[in-house]
Amino acid sequence: MPRRSTAMRVLLCLVAVVGVIGGALPAAGAAVRDKPLPVKTWRKTANDICRQSGILLGDIADEVFVDLPADAQPSVELMTAYVEQIESVVQQQIDSIDALQEPKNLRKKVVKLLATAQDELDALVSEPSIGLEANPFSATELAAKKLKLKQCA
Repeated sequence: MPRRSTAMRVLLCLVAVVGVIGGALPAAGAAVRDKPLPVKTWRKTANDICRQSGILLGDIADEVFVDLPADAQPSVELMTAYVEQIESVVQQQIDSIDALQEPKNLRKKVVKLLATAQDELDALVSEPSIGLEANPFSATELAAKKLKLKQCA
């Protein structure tokens, strides 16, 4: 089987994410934001989104860092190239979870998760070198754990 390019894998994963969201939401477009999903459905769908994004992010890392020895730290230029490639995947992940109508009892935590993720993504995009110092999504991962989103943490 021929190896697919990263761009093709990104496209296929985004199609899958849209399919997951579409399958979890009611058919009536206007009613989507009016009726919250059950907690179990919301968590399963959000975890599926994160799992699929994680696969893509791993593929991108494998491609960008292919020539980097396992014990070496990437250069700022290499980290910048990586951030440029992952930005759209992470943004799609944030937007996809935001498109889900969270249960009312989770709303505050979901708003915090999404705001934190967006802030951390924006910070990483504006200064990719922060990805060399520590996990740039550590606060997002903590917020995801509080929501029991194991695939997002």
